[in-house]
Amino acid sequence: KAVVSTQSTGITSAITRTEKAVQGKAEELLSAQQNQVLTLPTLAHVSQHAMQVPSKRNNSVYYKSRYSTNFSVHKTPGQVVKDQLISRMIAAPMHQPSNQIARKVIQEQYGVSKPKEKHLLPPISPPKPLLGPTIKGSPPLPKANRLNPRLTPPAITERDAKKGILSLCERGLIPPAAELTLEPSPIKHKSAPLHVQNLHPVSLEKIADARELEHTMVGVQLDISVHEQDMPLVPYPKSQSSHVSGHGPRVITANVPTRGKSDSTFKMANTPLSQMHSQMTPHPPPVGPPQTPALGMSKSGKFTIQGGRTVFENSDFEDYRKDYAAHWSSILPCLQELELVLSQFAIPVAIVDGESLVRLALKYKMNTRPTVAELINCCTNQVSILTLMQTPGQIYKGPQGYDLAAAKIQATFRMYLDRSKYLVYRQSKQAAGIIAMNWIMVMKMTTIRSRLKTSRALYLMKYRERLKELKNSWSSIQQKKRVIIHIPSRGYAQSIRDSLVDYHNLQNSQMGRICDVNDPNVEVIYISPIDLDNDMQQYYQKLLGMGVSTGGENVADTESKVKFIVPDHLDAFPGLNFCLSTILLYSAQTLKRLKRLIAGKEAYIVPGLMHRDDMELSEVLNVPVVAAEPDVVHLYSTKSGAKRIFANANIATPPSEFDIYTEEQLFELLASLIAGNLGVTRWVFKIDSEFDGRGTAYCDITSFLSCHKWALKQAERYGSKWSKRWAQEPTTIKIYSELPEIIYNHLKIVNTTLFPSVDKFLVAFTKSGGVIEACPPSDDVTCITVDMFITPAGEVEIKNTGDQIRATEFQTWALSSPQTSISPERVHKNSISVANACYERGIIGYISVGYATFIDPLTNDQALWAIDLKVSYTDTMAMSNVLQYVSGGRFEPTTGLFKIPEYKVMPKLASRFKSPKERQPPNYRFSVLAPRLFHTNLSLVHYSVFFQMCRAHHIGYDIREREGSIFTLIDSYKRDLIGMTVVEADLVTAMKTFHRNLSVVHQEISSANLPGKNNFNTLIMEVDKIMSSLAIEEPPAQEGTETEEKTEL
Repeated sequence: KAVVSTQSTGITSAITRTEKAVQGKAEELLSAQQNQVLTLPTLAHVSQHAMQVPSKRNNSVYYKSRYSTNFSVHKTPGQVVKDQLISRMIAAPMHQPSNQIARKVIQEQYGVSKPKEKHLLPPISPPKPLLGPTIKGSPPLPKANRLNPRLTPPAITERDAKKGILSLCERGLIPPAAELTLEPSPIKHKSAPLHVQNLHPVSLEKIADARELEHTMVGVQLDISVHEQDMPLVPYPKSQSSHVSGHGPRVITANVPTRGKSDSTFKMANTPLSQMHSQMTPHPPPVGPPQTPALGMSKSGKFTIQGGRTVFENSDFEDYRKDYAAHWSSILPCLQELELVLSQFAIPVAIVDGESLVRLALKYKMNTRPTVAELINCCTNQVSILTLMQTPGQIYKGPQGYDLAAAKIQATFRMYLDRSKYLVYRQSKQAAGIIAMNWIMVMKMTTIRSRLKTSRALYLMKYRERLKELKNSWSSIQQKKRVIIHIPSRGYAQSIRDSLVDYHNLQNSQMGRICDVNDPNVEVIYISPIDLDNDMQQYYQKLLGMGVSTGGENVADTESKVKFIVPDHLDAFPGLNFCLSTILLYSAQTLKRLKRLIAGKEAYIVPGLMHRDDMELSEVLNVPVVAAEPDVVHLYSTKSGAKRIFANANIATPPSEFDIYTEEQLFELLASLIAGNLGVTRWVFKIDSEFDGRGTAYCDITSFLSCHKWALKQAERYGSKWSKRWAQEPTTIKIYSELPEIIYNHLKIVNTTLFPSVDKFLVAFTKSGGVIEACPPSDDVTCITVDMFITPAGEVEIKNTGDQIRATEFQTWALSSPQTSISPERVHKNSISVANACYERGIIGYISVGYATFIDPLTNDQALWAIDLKVSYTDTMAMSNVLQYVSGGRFEPTTGLFKIPEYKVMPKLASRFKSPKERQPPNYRFSVLAPRLFHTNLSLVHYSVFFQMCRAHHIGYDIREREGSIFTLIDSYKRDLIGMTVVEADLVTAMKTFHRNLSVVHQEISSANLPGKNNFNTLIMEVDKIMSSLAIEEPPAQEGTETEEKTEL
């Protein structure tokens, strides 16, 4: 017993000394590496946890215990042997069955049990392969069909069809010559992968040696589906490694092309894989085909990461770790990041290029985290890795895939809920914004309307105050020096202005306004709607130099009395057709100039067709306007408004109805008019807001009315009672039933360009309102124009009368003045009545009345109907102003003649007259006024050439005799519109001169190939009709000394 106790005590002391020695060595090793003190666990604890693997990959102790080795402390050979002996002493009780006492003591004191002995199983020989088919064959084609191919083959059953097309061909059920098309094709064409020529197949013996990777795919080279097309297919030199002798790490050098790295740094969470794949540089093919890790990665600095874990048991990894031990503290974080990325995407196998990993680690040194693209670029099979990473749902196959998937589902659902709420919120916000903006706009518009209403009411009040002052001081103003501001603006409605072509030229057709300077007390400021070039200004200066006053003396100092002003914003509104007063109101510099010109002088404005902006101009310039209020002017300038004026003046008008706004009302009133006036053949339809025959149409209804004869019999039957409505009612109903078809099929429109169809004309008619009136029941109808001026004091001055020369039945192009169609007393009486009716309604300024005269077939008396009224300054008024200026004459309303001052005949011309009575020159003149002569070929001729042509044909004005032709220039740009005034001693000569001038100008500027658009031909034909009706034969033109005295104008 003493011997046994002594032995056990010695063994115990030996074991204790051994444990203390091992514990001390371990503490020295760990303290040298980690610079901290750690204790070695007991052997029992080691035995229980020796074979366990850490469960968490992010455990830092696991990585430190796994990869950490103090390579900086080099062991001597004696220390190595001593460590081996200590290890054998610790492991001896575990492996030597003879030492039963020591095993028992260790088990009792330390709890270390005997490990189970491994019993090696005898090797199992592989079974012998069995030869023969593994599936049952199908029956072949029957013998009869094999001998005679023409026989019908047996039917193909569903079971045979399931075996495939190849089985059917082999059995002969499908003839060999049959053309088969398989969709989809079982053969897929694909480019074959080309490998580097120095890659050699690995023998099966070497593959068998790699037992540690027999259940992985690392040792198999796969042809992946994504080809690295950018990879250069050139052989790379074999890597050459040089081992440096000594205890330091090995340095491996290889002729591997350097791969560029992306400078951009981005996190994995927000980097799309397609972009990451684009940042990857094509990796050169490996130096050898590594079918197994043992052969393919030996001595190459490469190691494998399998399932997100580095295979550190491999000798290549151990060599790599030893070679780069000096930089391992920088390599380890990069390796951990790479493992984390591969683990998250469940990448089964990744082959890491150690050199690339070292370069990446030295680049960052944990200052910043490397990007995913740079980490994947360290793998040699990066293309296959990227292919897997780009696979949808791959990230959810990793260890945290369940949590990521749950988070993704929750985030998506929350996004859906938030998105739905946001869409509802956005829609509500947009709706609220729209409502708010509309409300703001409504409030702003309401405020602006209120301000405009207030300002316009203020302008109107001040306008009335100025007009009242002008009315009280009108007689005294006419005796003083004054300034007349002529604004030839035509304030039509915007819809009408938009339909007008060359609107500014239309406004400038009243250049004759400047001739008001024949009064020595008058200065004229003409606001021009177009730019006046030097030629036009020189021409009008010359025209003003020909002026003759009422006393027969020449008008002096005309250049200083007339000033042409063009608004500075004339071209600022292209295509908008603003009236001249609106443009002038927006031209601040022009308004300042006007204020300087009229400062300290009596002044007033003479507008064209009154507009609201004219009233505002009156406020800005602080001068009165000689015109009615804009609303009053536009009300009575309509066709219906004119009917009210004529009815109040008690003058004759054609049978008519006005203020018609519906088609039903149109047909009812027209049927009533036809029933009450069965003798009227033609009925005229006029739109209220139009002018110059633009909105006019007519229809000869009685010629298409089937019940017309029956209606005449009914009128004869009732006799004098036919004027009663109850007598006309049956006839009216019958006519009403036929009217719609007649109107829609036979209505003729004057201006088909503006109203191309009857439907559009009726729509405009009912929208603006209109008038139906009877056309005079005669073939010989003459229309008369009377221009008048109503002073603010209520006095009426008839400025001019004339017979209209119409190019068409309802459009006037010229005027023969004075009128000779009817007694001047009747015209004067009716005109005064109309003017007084206008003044009663607050209309002052210039007006023009249109009449129609004819022989009434029922009474054989000459009738005079008032048919039109214009409450504005007209073109014929401007032309008559030119006539009065160059001749010095005045129109006498009572006699209806235009009288000029007496003048003496030149001695050379006095010898032509036979008697002294004939030597006295006539004191009356007749004229033809054409304010708008249109010819497109005039634009091809410059004004200087045009006047040379007129001089060559003796077309001009004789200042001494006060006879001849005068032109007014309208447009300085196109030059296709002019005005002409012909003055002669009698009407016949004036008509002949006008005819000759038109013919000469038309022949000179036209040709057979280039006739041009014009109204010359129509006027020439109309003048021919007038001259033929008077039975006048045109004598040959006399050219002598008289024509030599004329001045060409």
